[in-house]
Amino acid sequence: MKKKKILLLSDDCRMHSGIATQSLEFILGTIHHFDWVQVGAAINHPDNGKVIDMKEALEKEHKITDGSLKIYPSSGYGNEHMLREIMAIEKPDAILHFTDPRFWVWLYQMEHEIRQNIPIMYYNIWDDIPDPLYNENYYRSSDMLMAISKQTYGINKRILSDYEDWQIKYVPHGVSSKRFTKLPPADLKLLEMKKQLGVDKKNFNILYINRNIRRKQPGDFILAYKYFMDKLTEEERKDCSLLFHASPVDDNGTDVPAVARTLCPDYPVIFTHGVQGFAPLNGEGMNILNNIADVYMNIASNEGFGLGSLEALTCGTPIIVNVTGGLQDQCG
Repeated sequence: MKKKKILLLSDDCRMHSGIATQSLEFILGTIHHFDWVQVGAAINHPDNGKVIDMKEALEKEHKITDGSLKIYPSSGYGNEHMLREIMAIEKPDAILHFTDPRFWVWLYQMEHEIRQNIPIMYYNIWDDIPDPLYNENYYRSSDMLMAISKQTYGINKRILSDYEDWQIKYVPHGVSSKRFTKLPPADLKLLEMKKQLGVDKKNFNILYINRNIRRKQPGDFILAYKYFMDKLTEEERKDCSLLFHASPVDDNGTDVPAVARTLCPDYPVIFTHGVQGFAPLNGEGMNILNNIADVYMNIASNEGFGLGSLEALTCGTPIIVNVTGGLQDQCG
């Protein structure tokens, strides 16, 4: 039987945002069931206006010989004219859109036109209560909602109490164990990265992998590290370090090196972006970094899901997280 074709509207699956990496996860995880077409969004996309056939890349990188993935790169999340053209060419059987509903207002404004022929599915998340009643019309513009967190599932069910059970499903993020896995302590690449970061003599490494933005609370993270180190003996402190894997300075966040110099000038804070030849890391590199860590911490005030902590867990690294959004799902 001919495979159904799904048109995905999200971040370009070749990029490195959480939305992009998860888009790639469920494309690769279901490509034996479905053919995929994507409107691949990015800010000032270098391939804007092109059409990229990923058949050769699927075969070379993932050993997939019977899969179909075509990407229409877009600077931004597309528009109604682009969608009509792609629908006419590709003739998809369904549309799946993913990320904040405010990026898709143009899609909702034409939902009556689309849904006469094909259904719209929304892979959605909301990171806090009270229930966002102002999202109701966005939700109702979709035939099916897949909630990334249990909290979102509850929100969807309460706001759309008249929807049938099949229309609202709990579908959490997943991380492939082919990309993230626990490494043996004697792994050569692991030892090499430890030496590169200067933590080869350390026995306890705390890891920050998040954007440097206000709601991720990077300054509070440094303060928590100071309080922790203050309680240790001088000998114990020699065994500890903090690995900060994010932009050290960001207009949307703070000047983290300045915070570290002020709060804990005598405690090691290693900014990976400043290590020669270290960042950015590919998937293998991120796996090694998560294996170097003895604990991963995310104290964001609001977090939709927290992909970094799930990746750490997949490597067998314990996590410390706030009670918010999908972080709760990862702690039982």
